[in-house]
Amino acid sequence: MEDEWTANANEALTISLVRPSAASTTEKLASFNPKFTYPIFGEEERIFGYKGLKINLQFDARNLRPHLSVSSAKKFNAVSEVEAVNVREVMKEFLPGVAFQTRSDYERTIKDVSDNWTPPGALVKTAEKNGETYEIWRGSLADPAVKQLIRRIQITVLLFIEGGSYIGLDAEGNDDTLHSLARWSVFFVYKKQTIPGTTEKHEYVFHGFATVYDFWMYQPPSPPTSPGAHNAPIKPKVDDSWELPSGDIDPADFPRRARISQFIILPPYQGKGIGALLYDTVFDLYMADVATKEITVEDPNEDFDLLRDICDLKYLRKNFPEFAALSVNGKVSVPEKGGLLHHNTQISSSANSSTGGIVDIKTLEAMRLKSKIAPRQFWRLVEMHLMSTLPASVRPSADAEAESMKPPAPKADQKVYSLWRLLLKQRLYRRNVLILAELEITERIIKLNETVNNVEWEYARILERLEPKTTTPNGNGKRKADEEADDNYAPAAKKVRVADA
Repeated sequence: MEDEWTANANEALTISLVRPSAASTTEKLASFNPKFTYPIFGEEERIFGYKGLKINLQFDARNLRPHLSVSSAKKFNAVSEVEAVNVREVMKEFLPGVAFQTRSDYERTIKDVSDNWTPPGALVKTAEKNGETYEIWRGSLADPAVKQLIRRIQITVLLFIEGGSYIGLDAEGNDDTLHSLARWSVFFVYKKQTIPGTTEKHEYVFHGFATVYDFWMYQPPSPPTSPGAHNAPIKPKVDDSWELPSGDIDPADFPRRARISQFIILPPYQGKGIGALLYDTVFDLYMADVATKEITVEDPNEDFDLLRDICDLKYLRKNFPEFAALSVNGKVSVPEKGGLLHHNTQISSSANSSTGGIVDIKTLEAMRLKSKIAPRQFWRLVEMHLMSTLPASVRPSADAEAESMKPPAPKADQKVYSLWRLLLKQRLYRRNVLILAELEITERIIKLNETVNNVEWEYARILERLEPKTTTPNGNGKRKADEEADDNYAPAAKKVRVADA
């Protein structure tokens, strides 16, 4: 009986973007289902007590005003303490109160929105893509208008980000203090389009958003740039305690680390390059901010990792000629046994040591600081780019069949490949040294090599998306959708999640 009266929450819940229409009450612009509902309806993502259950969650495509409606073909009659889940009551914990007004009130309210409405905050980017105009607006969570939009749409964080949570709330679920809210920046991406039936009026259609939190970033003490400068770094006292510099200091000038916390492009608008547009805009703005010293990401999933890797690699190749010119130093000698790979990537043995490293660590670290990319991400990008410069005879491929058909590589190519693998292996070993130390030496070597092989495949997959091969057009003269490397960030069919990459 339970199965008969139980609905799949992911299928029952439909999310829609709507706008007012003269011909009808509202017009749907897009509809889609959530990826997860376990934060709302439990781990099994099931709702008891209904047949033909339909949960419709609509958002005004402009100001994201929500409206929830629940209907079903039949509802379970309570027996003793067994009763149907009260969907509206459950959803009240996750939606603002305006989502529960009557349908007529909702339709009247969204029709009252001015034709001149614009997103809150400041316009920071306008871009043309595929014949469409997109705008990115930036605001602070301390701005009531920005906070209102986030409170309305933040349920999508639970529905599309595994382990996602709301922002701007304290431990009791109340609003954070104003100075805490001010540390959050919110970026909204909208498509700007002409209102149907007009030629000069425009409307906005919400496509996604990102949130960024500013952390104070400790930097080692160093001499001030000039005597008496107000932006002198914080210095340790003799007793190892800390005090702020004297004088008037704007907290906005403190060195900080920007952490991308949430990043969502709604499903109907994915695969169009909008995610890359939003990410690049956020990255460029923080690159231009002198106080921001590093840009990080909070617990990225596999899809976002792919987007980030491609965008970051493109950025470094375009803006750092020395990065684009990187290659493995094939002149480094590799002893047959007993060699030691140092932190500076020089290799030594009992007989001699290399005069140069596989790469120039000091130059790369200076480049990393200038690019504001976090250490682990930067070194992954270095490894990816170096792999792209390997000779074709040894360069790893994501295509297992093509890999197996390669002819034997020349010794010189094999040496360059071995040096690149040593560089990758060194980083992975250091990252997992405590776990690997618990294994016997033979098993340790096997596990490390397995991880290196997995990372090789992952890098090859990323590089093939970044540098797509020339393809034969299909029957209508266009490439297939899954061949659009720059615009499609959907998960690959083969899934390999290497946590220690």
